[in-house]
Amino acid sequence: MQTDFHYYAVFQLAKLAGFSSDDSDTIAYASQYVDDSTESEPIEPFPDQHFDTVRTAHYNLGAFDWDVQKKIYMPFHFLPTTIRWLSPGNFSYCTEPAQEDNDTLLSNMLIDDAITETNKKFRLIRIGAATHTIADTFAHFGFSGRHHDENNVGKIWHAKSDGGWKLKPFESYIADMFVPRIGHVEASSYPDYPYLKWRYTNGNGSQRTRDNLTFSLNAVNYIYKKLKAARTPAALLSDLAQDHPDDYKKIKSLLKQRGDLDKRIQRWKNYTNATEYNKTTWRKTALIGNVEWDDMSPSERKIHTRRLKGKAHFDISKWAYFHRAALKQRSLVLGWIN
Repeated sequence: MQTDFHYYAVFQLAKLAGFSSDDSDTIAYASQYVDDSTESEPIEPFPDQHFDTVRTAHYNLGAFDWDVQKKIYMPFHFLPTTIRWLSPGNFSYCTEPAQEDNDTLLSNMLIDDAITETNKKFRLIRIGAATHTIADTFAHFGFSGRHHDENNVGKIWHAKSDGGWKLKPFESYIADMFVPRIGHVEASSYPDYPYLKWRYTNGNGSQRTRDNLTFSLNAVNYIYKKLKAARTPAALLSDLAQDHPDDYKKIKSLLKQRGDLDKRIQRWKNYTNATEYNKTTWRKTALIGNVEWDDMSPSERKIHTRRLKGKAHFDISKWAYFHRAALKQRSLVLGWIN
């Protein structure tokens, strides 16, 4: 999934679940920032303080490293299904959609653990980070965060408006020969488009059909219920369509609409009135200096980040809380799948 879901849809779901606009923004920002936290170098915000950042997004050839696959992809984007040592014969690295009332699934365990936090700001940010991972279980199901043939994708078709199927152009497969079989890289961004119906042949030669809209709506309902439980633990939980039928219809309509990401985001902005997402907002509130480091080379970034200093309230900034939340989430997941 992309920013239209991870930030804007999550913002609206949090509001509908009973959170204030400010708290909904915190949850939604943490949710989207999981895709944008490329910082991996330590920060020295004050004399004698060494703050380790937690990278939750990775896009370059470092993805071939097992360390990246296990510490970034699996805890945040391709969550395995169960605890390895409780189900050694059934363990799989492939992610599956979160399910209600199944306490053996890591997805339920992850979000429920976040909900139990007592510090309000830390709790909201942990819920947001977990929500990102939960949403990805619906979009990324059947794929894993490791380099493996289970992520092999052959020919791809997408549904046309007339009910037929269109084969992905041959030349687009040339790039697939040079990308690692990690996550859904060979499927490009097809799993992340909420409106798309598509099919592909997997590594076993079997054909699989994916209706992204159905799984996006399932994600909406699951996340809404978890957010509602977090906001009002004693509330009777019904689904979004029952609690907010008009909003459910609007959300479904937005998920169905095609268009590039900017167009989809604009439609969500018009509906939610959410603040425009900017990946540097939390960095700027926590750090003094240039926080536009994403396009720097690793060596440049390493030198640059060591020069950054913290603002007065760095330790209780949302940016610092995010990295602590990411560290806790990563530690939990690694403990479950080791």
